Amino acid sequence: MRIRMKYSKKLNFFCFLLCLLVVIFDQAAKFSILAFIPNGACINIFPSFNLTLTFNFGTSFGLLQPNTVMGQYVLIFATILCIIFLMYLFFKLKNQSEKVFCSLIIGGAIGNLCDRLIHGAVVDFLDIYYNNWHWPAFNLADSFISVSTIFIILQNLFMKRQ
Repeated sequence: MRIRMKYSKKLNFFCFLLCLLVVIFDQAAKFSILAFIPNGACINIFPSFNLTLTFNFGTSFGLLQPNTVMGQYVLIFATILCIIFLMYLFFKLKNQSEKVFCSLIIGGAIGNLCDRLIHGAVVDFLDIYYNNWHWPAFNLADSFISVSTIFIILQNLFMKRQ
């Protein structure tokens, strides 16, 4: 029991560091984009991929755009509630990989929350496209959130529980 408890603390500490690294990496990337790319400018990196600075005032994919300051506060409050729920869930999880993926989601959510608090909107800059069809611009935090969520879903659908 003592060994399991010690291992659990190490895993939690590792996940905390991972979460912190996601926030730092995400914020550093956004800081760099804000420093070097004007709003709306488009820099082609390679075919089907641009760096384009945009600000997302709404939720995922630019949905639910709030038209008031109160709407912005509601989004900030909802994000904080989601982070609190994810942290609660993190400590309830038993599966190691789910804990790691959950910490990546929390880090991404905190990164986007920092944007809302600092800029009033989420800074997006990754633009993937095919011909004239563009996926909604996103950022590193969004990537961590989406990929980790997909892995958790796939793991729960296809892997046997320990």
